[in-house]
This record gives sequence, structure tokens and C-alpha cells, in this order.
Amino acid sequence: MKPRYEMLDVFAAYGRAAYYAQLLEYDLVSIWMLDSIAQGVSVTRKDLVQFQANWSKNTLGKLLHPLKKSSLLPNDLKQFLEDLRKTRNTLAHDFFLTVATDLRTSRGREHGVAEMKRITSVLTKGHELFRNVLDAYGKDFDIDFAGILRKLLNETACDAK
Repeated sequence: MKPRYEMLDVFAAYGRAAYYAQLLEYDLVSIWMLDSIAQGVSVTRKDLVQFQANWSKNTLGKLLHPLKKSSLLPNDLKQFLEDLRKTRNTLAHDFFLTVATDLRTSRGREHGVAEMKRITSVLTKGHELFRNVLDAYGKDFDIDFAGILRKLLNETACDAK
């Protein structure tokens, strides 16, 4: 028997996708911040907070643009970055207007959940890519990003109780 999809299922799937979209954008800003430090930009806490505030205002497309223009990246990676941008834009701008247009029926909601799973898969791969780059970069600066993330998630879980 096929499961009956409810509106809550669509929104839960949308929330998971939005979570990974935000993580990958945060990771990408962090990579740019570490890269600027490697290039000699001041490393005071105030400067880093300002850097993050300025760069966080950029769209994902603007954050990815220098990478897509790089002669150091292979074309298949550049294509993945473009797919990542398009997928995130579908999530943010087009999902309910062009992808999940009929949420009044179980079949429409099923389609919406399936599309959200596909979108989440792409965004998760992007997050993993940027997380791996960030972890490698962090080692150069003696930063344990995995440890920081574990601590943050643990504190968040404790706060939620």
C-alpha cells in the first residue's frame, strides 16, 4: 500500500533541504574567510565578524562565481557547482510555484516530497564537498571544524531539552 502524503510531509522535506542549503552556504563563506586569511587579510575577531557579515550577504551564485571561473577546477566540478546553484535556487525561489504546484492531493504531495528528496541529495553532496574542503583548510590553521560542529550540536540539543 502506497503511503498517503500529508502537507506536513512536504514541509518537513522542505525544511531538511533548507537546512542543507544553509549549511553549505555557511561552509562556503567560511572557506572564503579562511582563504582570505591565507592571503594575508587581518585576523582580528572584529575583522572576521565583519568579513562574515559582508560575505554572508552574497548570493550563492556570487559566492560560487570565482570558483566556476577558476582554471584550477575541472569542468565536471564546475558543472556540479552550477547544478548546486540551480538546485538551491529552485528550493528558494521556484519550488512551490513550478515544482510542487498541487499540494492539495496526496499524489501532488508525493511528487513534492520526491522532488525535495532529490534536491536534498544534491544539497547534501554540496555540503559534504564544502565540509571536506573546510576540514582540509582548517587543518592548516589547526582548527577542528568537526569538533566545533559536534560541540555546537550537543549544546543545541541540551538547550532544546
